Amino acid sequence: MEIIKLTARPRTGSGKSYTRKARAQGWVPAIYYGKKMDPVQLEVNHKEFATIVRNKKLTHLFNLGLGKTEEDSIAVIREFQRHVIDRDNFLHIDFHHVAINEKVIVEVPLILEGIPVGVKLNGGVLGSPVKQVKVECMPLDIPENVKIDVSALDVGQSIHVRDVVLNGLALKDSPDEVLAVITHSTTVDAAATEAAADAAPAAAPAKGAAPAKKK
Repeated sequence: MEIIKLTARPRTGSGKSYTRKARAQGWVPAIYYGKKMDPVQLEVNHKEFATIVRNKKLTHLFNLGLGKTEEDSIAVIREFQRHVIDRDNFLHIDFHHVAINEKVIVEVPLILEGIPVGVKLNGGVLGSPVKQVKVECMPLDIPENVKIDVSALDVGQSIHVRDVVLNGLALKDSPDEVLAVITHSTTVDAAATEAAADAAPAAAPAKGAAPAKKK
């Protein structure tokens, strides 16, 4: 896992007026905090952060260059907010300090690999209820994503957190969390229902009712 250098500086003001001016000058408001340190109000370079988001490197380690040594400035992104419409307008970023020699828990994207047999042969649909998983590992071992093979799944089968074994990593989500599941296609179910209805015999007329006339 590479450590990305991100240009940051201490925030010298506060309030909406200061924040608006800082954003106009290309800075994004942020906070940097950790176990053995006081929170630091700062701002980071907007262009550099936008590139990180665009290249999907949000799970990397970042060197904010604020401490006396590099290890004092290493952080992960806990959360960031962006404008609902203008997606390149980043409102705030939370950085959490990490110690290189201590394990951390971070969220990384979940990627499903392979075409399930239940989809390929039996008309099923692959569902993925979660898009990210929490992993515990050493900071330099943080993966860009977690991949699981779903090719053996048939209709009615699923993969839970408890079923996944990762080398050097531990998933910290609930063991019962469903990561992938194959369900019956609603299209197939509808077609089967319609076929059954067409095959069913016509209902017998009620007692005493006149027989239906032939057209």
